[in-house]
Amino acid sequence: MIFKVLIIDDDYINRRLLVSLIKKELYHVDIIESIDGGHALQLCQENQDIQLILLDVEMPRMDGSEFLKQYFKTNSESTIPIIAVSSNDLRVKEILALGAGAFIVKPVTEEKLLNAIREAQQN
Repeated sequence: MIFKVLIIDDDYINRRLLVSLIKKELYHVDIIESIDGGHALQLCQENQDIQLILLDVEMPRMDGSEFLKQYFKTNSESTIPIIAVSSNDLRVKEILALGAGAFIVKPVTEEKLLNAIREAQQN
């Protein structure tokens, strides 16, 4: 079975890091990438089989908190684990209250990512 992941991050290098960490741990993975929350909402509609979302909190156009608000407006019953990623830990409570299952403070390491995936799947 293929594990489908959506990575939402405006920074190309951050997306490459997340892709490499995920592919290292999950051998049968299909990764979709988006550079902002608006595009990601469209991708979620087009790809109903997404099993994990990695969400950068601080992005231009539509940031992570606005993505979460819009996502859960149309997907209120969603059980897809969402892991928020940010260099700023001041928004942890806000992001978790909006529906993210876990929060990682950058820099993202393999250990932080795997722990967050486990935590998000339990929530």
